[in-house]
Amino acid sequence: MSNLFLLFCFIAIAQQTGWNKLNSELAKLSDDSLKVMAHYKVSTELYKSSPQEAKEIAEKGYQLAVENKMDELQLSFLNVIGVIESKLYHFDESIKMHFKVLRAREQKGDKQGAMLSLLNIGNVFNMSRDAKQALVYYEQAMVLAREIGDLRNEANIAVNIGNIRAQGALNGTNRSDVVNAIAYLLKTVDFCKRKAPEVDLYNCYILLGYLYLKNEDVKKSTYYTDLAIDIAEAGNFTYGICYARINRANIFVQQGQFDAAKKEVEIIKRNIEKSGLRDLFDEFSDDFTKIDKAIRENDRNIVLTDVDSAAVVAGEEKDLLRLKVREELREKYETEKKELENKNLLLENAAIERESLLFKILLGGAAAMLFMVILMLVLLQRKNGQLHDEKSKVEQARDEVKEQAEKIRLQHQELVQADRFRSRIFSVVSHDLRAPIANFQVLLSVSRLVDLPADDIKKTLIAIGHEVETASKMLDELLVWSSQQMTNESLSFRKLVVYDVVDQCKQLFTDRLRIKELSLLNEVNPAVVIEGDLKRFEFIIRNIISNAIKFSYLGKTITVYHQEFDDEVVIAIADEGAGMSVEKLQKLQNRDMQESFLGTFQEKGAGIGLMLCHEFANRMGWHIRMESKIGLGSVFYICIPK
Repeated sequence: MSNLFLLFCFIAIAQQTGWNKLNSELAKLSDDSLKVMAHYKVSTELYKSSPQEAKEIAEKGYQLAVENKMDELQLSFLNVIGVIESKLYHFDESIKMHFKVLRAREQKGDKQGAMLSLLNIGNVFNMSRDAKQALVYYEQAMVLAREIGDLRNEANIAVNIGNIRAQGALNGTNRSDVVNAIAYLLKTVDFCKRKAPEVDLYNCYILLGYLYLKNEDVKKSTYYTDLAIDIAEAGNFTYGICYARINRANIFVQQGQFDAAKKEVEIIKRNIEKSGLRDLFDEFSDDFTKIDKAIRENDRNIVLTDVDSAAVVAGEEKDLLRLKVREELREKYETEKKELENKNLLLENAAIERESLLFKILLGGAAAMLFMVILMLVLLQRKNGQLHDEKSKVEQARDEVKEQAEKIRLQHQELVQADRFRSRIFSVVSHDLRAPIANFQVLLSVSRLVDLPADDIKKTLIAIGHEVETASKMLDELLVWSSQQMTNESLSFRKLVVYDVVDQCKQLFTDRLRIKELSLLNEVNPAVVIEGDLKRFEFIIRNIISNAIKFSYLGKTITVYHQEFDDEVVIAIADEGAGMSVEKLQKLQNRDMQESFLGTFQEKGAGIGLMLCHEFANRMGWHIRMESKIGLGSVFYICIPK
């Protein structure tokens, strides 16, 4: 009596503690929705240690959720109540609750929630030893878990299915069931390790230990049993330690190691005493008895996993009764589900008819409004057309005035630039033409006064000849430019073989190359063909090669080669001459007219050749760029788009 009194006192204190915890939470809150959440929080925290108290708190929270129209939380409370009912061994009530949640979640199209409800129903059937029904709902939950890609729950469901298959194989006599259960569990372990490593595999390991022992594979049974013991002891899991060590004792009996089996039993009993879970003595009493009998009789052939036949008969009768009740519940659920679907279909049809009628009314009104709008738009369009025509005429006149003004501005700009250019050209021409004429006049005046030696006259004439040659070249370039300017000569594009043009230009400079002992290498591939104006391309090549000869040192090499890219062909002319400073290179790239610089043999130039090369290249859509280093030479690149 005293122990019973103490038990009632303990329950009363625990209940008071649970409600006190809830009341302390509620005292801090003023919002009704938060108070409902507090009921849910406390009930989920208590359901393992005090399921009856957790159920009362959850039912109170459910009523508050209904009053506050918190639909989703209502389902959460019903789900918790269903779980608590299974903890209280009220399996039928638990299944009813989970079916109610399942219907609501299916109606909402919540596949995740429906999967969890099916999993809970399977768990309840499994706890109540109705393995057949548990498998039915586990399989349905598995389909949804795979459909939504929930790997964690897919792994958990697979472990549960493996547990049921293993229990059936252990309780039966068919060796193929054992083999199939082992294969399924191994596949589950592999899936969990690859896809859901956070899932606890203890149950799989201990079941594999039992199954391999029944399959008489002691080595593998020992391996998985040791794994299970390590996991259980690391987590201080008394149930796990006991179940795993019982199988180790079974293994020792099978191996004839009776002393080791006896020690395992003693370890199990110490663990039970230490944990205070004395109910486990009753749960393992049959195993202790069989192991004790095997030790006394030195009998290794005792089947430790056999189940007492009377217990099997009684269990089967209870299972049949449960199965009948649950079949009725499942049929009722399916019927209610079908009725609900039919009602929803009728409601949807009625809604569609109402929407159709409303649509017709709106369509008629819209048609009338549309007719009026179209009529107004036609009238507005006419008026707008007239205004648009007037506006177009005004804008056209304005655009013509702007276009004429822009043309006048560009023409003025071109005239100013042309005037400046002509002024500079006349300055260069007057200077470069005056020099040889003046020298020639001096020679004539001196020769009238004194008799000059023939060598002096020859040297002077040679110098005058060089100046005349320079002036002649300048005049040739000016004639080409002036012809273009005066006649506005159009471009004549054609296919040009670059190698041939370079080779022809090379022939023109044979004497100059010989005098400076230079080599001109034509390394352009004969297959390279471009499109351009022949006269202007020849002018550009000829002028750049002439400059290369002018500034090359004695005995050096001038190389003409090509580079081909995705969008352009580049003709490069490289010399090993005097090179240019950065400032001079920048001025040449900017196409400024330059004063003439003396070549390596004191050759003179007009300073306008490269400027004309730039102008001709631009007219053909090309451009010229340069690289140079003082003392190392220069490279001129003619860039021709494909």
